[in-house]
Amino acid sequence: MQPTTRTTQELRDELDLNDKVMEDAAANDSQDLLEPETVPGNDRITAWDESADEAGHRVASEPAEKEETIAEQLVDAGRDEAGEEQRLSAALNKPKDGQG
Repeated sequence: MQPTTRTTQELRDELDLNDKVMEDAAANDSQDLLEPETVPGNDRITAWDESADEAGHRVASEPAEKEETIAEQLVDAGRDEAGEEQRLSAALNKPKDGQG
């Protein structure tokens, strides 16, 4: 990977841009922040900056139910498909009566 090279003018422009962004941010800090948009039905929520620790509560941890993983599902599907192919192959290769 090649390092990027910048001209002196590009560096000055970047520093000027950073200064401009910082000035704009400082000017906007004095403005009141607007409440975030809400989904209909959530318009009664008033605590926007509430941390999870303040509003939440601990729930007892429970072991996960024994569910078949995706890998196990794929293995089972492959096993079923292989069984079907074996039965089909056996039926197709079955010797006809009187031959053999």
